[in-house]
Amino acid sequence: MKKYRKETSRLTVKFIDSDTEELLFEIKDRNWSNVGELLQDYHVNEVTKKTLEKKGIDLPENLMVIVVGDYSLV
Repeated sequence: MKKYRKETSRLTVKFIDSDTEELLFEIKDRNWSNVGELLQDYHVNEVTKKTLEKKGIDLPENLMVIVVGDYSLV
């Protein structure tokens, strides 16, 4: 019987414009303990401002931050 399994325990944190659903950027290769740091208001604000400023992208009015674990059917 086939089941879904993660190939790695590492997670990706995605920052998305909530109004357009456009992926703005992502931070890969995180674990459960350091994902929590990225979800604090201070860190969301600092990481988003610095990253989007480098890309020349205006700050979105609404931001969605999600944690993603990839699973494959094996």
